[in-house]
Amino acid sequence: MIALRQAEASDADVIARLHAASWREHYRGMLADAYLDGDLVAERLAHWQARLTEAGDGVFAVLALDGERSIGFACALADSDKRWGVLLDNVHVAFGEQRRGVGKRLVRSVTAWAREHHPEDGMYVWVIEANAPARAFYERLEATVVECAVVAAPDGGSMAVCRYVWSDIDALHRATAPPPAQTEQAPPAKASWCAQ
Repeated sequence: MIALRQAEASDADVIARLHAASWREHYRGMLADAYLDGDLVAERLAHWQARLTEAGDGVFAVLALDGERSIGFACALADSDKRWGVLLDNVHVAFGEQRRGVGKRLVRSVTAWAREHHPEDGMYVWVIEANAPARAFYERLEATVVECAVVAAPDGGSMAVCRYVWSDIDALHRATAPPPAQTEQAPPAKASWCAQ
């Protein structure tokens, strides 16, 4: 059974490994091979150590676990944009674990946190324009594209990204609800949003 729990600073290593593996699997052709094949885990580890150590009320990260195995994570940043609200900065599910509803549950957990802490805000996510599967995922969750831009890429190049938005977090929460026939057993969690 898949369980969710709020991530802690001690989870930086597992999140960095999931993040690097996801980029290597899904961003080929979007980011330079030399970058993806380099010491990406160390780079992501430094990023996640800083983010999770300095995390305050404006950062929420959640891990998805299948037994003892970490199979995905999501992270959101509050107060990221005055107009669009909370930034859904990361949603990554391990290769081979997709199509099990893990991503949708991670987004629902982030949404529950945002509803509790930032109920007046919307939510948005930047998606690489060429990443058709990710774009389709957010479109199934009723996100709307409001703009596309060319930005600096982590490999030192540039890439086209699109901003997907949800102006109503409650609508996103409804879009991520489990089917009525599906019963979920709430996992033990540090806070109520992880069980959502």
